[in-house]
Amino acid sequence: MAINFDKQNERVLDWAQRTEGGLKGRSSALGITHRSNSPSQGSSVAKIKHRVKRRGDIIEVVSFKFPRTLIWTHKGAGKGRGGTMGSVWYDNLGIRRTTDPDSLGKMGSGGRVAKPWFNETMEAAQGVDELATIVAEESGDAIINNLLIK
Repeated sequence: MAINFDKQNERVLDWAQRTEGGLKGRSSALGITHRSNSPSQGSSVAKIKHRVKRRGDIIEVVSFKFPRTLIWTHKGAGKGRGGTMGSVWYDNLGIRRTTDPDSLGKMGSGGRVAKPWFNETMEAAQGVDELATIVAEESGDAIINNLLIK
């Protein structure tokens, strides 16, 4: 007899949608806004989206997609405010770039204050702990409801 995970999937999808809203709300509460002189076309906060992946009949992965610039905001990094290690990347022309050595160790200082919008949302009562509770309750119920005594 196949186990029915419809209720669990429904609750996980609801959690993902509410958490996406929570991420956007927390970002706004921390004052993360789109600057008029930004090279990007629109607000990074509006681009936060959730996605689920299924294996068979069950949602197995919940992920959140957002522009990498929001990681810099989360950590307090930005132009002239690098972390301790720096990084290497390739620009849109394929030219190798590295962090300016003068900016190393300045992350979270000056005008770039860390705004931990992601972790604060995930560590809240409605974050990952709630998702774990949903999965535990619904998986347990689905398994118990399918026990057969022969």
